[in-house]
Amino acid sequence: MISAADILSAKVLVVDDDIDALRILEQVLTTAGFTSITCTTDSRAVVDLHCEQDFDAILLDVLMPNMDGFEVMEALKPCERDGYLPVLALTAEPGHRTQALRYGAKDFLRKPFDPEELLLRVRNLLEVRLLYKERRLGSMISAAA
Repeated sequence: MISAADILSAKVLVVDDDIDALRILEQVLTTAGFTSITCTTDSRAVVDLHCEQDFDAILLDVLMPNMDGFEVMEALKPCERDGYLPVLALTAEPGHRTQALRYGAKDFLRKPFDPEELLLRVRNLLEVRLLYKERRLGSMISAAA
C-alpha cells in the first residue's frame, strides 16, 4: 500500500527554462510537503539527471531552448529502467497537449496552472508510479523464488 509519506518522499525533477516558473513550481511542491525535488533550467541535462537519480516523476515544460520537451521525452525513453516514467508536460500552447501525450507524457497541465490542480496531478502520477514499482518488485521477487 502506498502511503502519503511515500508520495511526498518520491523523487521529482522539475524542468523549466523560466527561473521564476521553476521557483513557483518548487515552492508549490515544497509547501505541500514534497522532500526530494531537483530543479533545472537546462533541458539538455534532464536525461543525465534521470539516468543518475531515477526520478519517480518529471514535471517538464514543453517550450524550451536547445531541446524542447518533446525531444527530451524521446531522449528519456532509452534510459527508463522499468518502463514507466510519469512525465507531466507543462504548456501554454493548447495544441501541445495531444502532442505531449503522443511523445510519452502521462498527463499535462496548461500554463498558467492552478497550484491545487498541479498537486493533485503530481500525487496521482506518483501513486501510479510507486504502485507500478511495488508490483514490479513483487514480480521480480516471485520469479527469483
